[in-house]
Amino acid sequence: MTGKAYHGRCASKRRWFYGLKVQVVATSDGLPVEFYIHAGAESEQTGRRGLLLDLPAGSVLYTDAGYTDYLAEDLFNEASGSQQQTARRKDSKRPHHPAQRLLIQYFRKSIETCFSQLTARFPKQIHAVTAAGFALKIALFIFAHTLDQVGL
Repeated sequence: MTGKAYHGRCASKRRWFYGLKVQVVATSDGLPVEFYIHAGAESEQTGRRGLLLDLPAGSVLYTDAGYTDYLAEDLFNEASGSQQQTARRKDSKRPHHPAQRLLIQYFRKSIETCFSQLTARFPKQIHAVTAAGFALKIALFIFAHTLDQVGL
């Protein structure tokens, strides 16, 4: 995968890369329930919009600061009957109360653990001839991780 569409930035590692990004929605127990694969140049908000998010009413979706989009949060909260809780940056226009910030941080750790367990299953290099074949292999790794988490 080459070209501008696949040239993205990983903020947590402070590195540029060529490839795909994977957005994962997981339960509080770390079980992946939904994912979306998109080109590396697309932002997290674009990937978030690609998720179907068929969540039970009253669910809480915890996201990191890369998903800060106040309008999208408000629309999601109104339309779904669920709530999106996004970690805020220090200079945020809508800062959270300390107790809310602690709760978000607590649940984000379980999501980050899920993602690190998931990526540990990936080999260092994934060989695929096409982008669709590569995405299929990623989907199968996520599926295998989910089966392992439920004990099958």
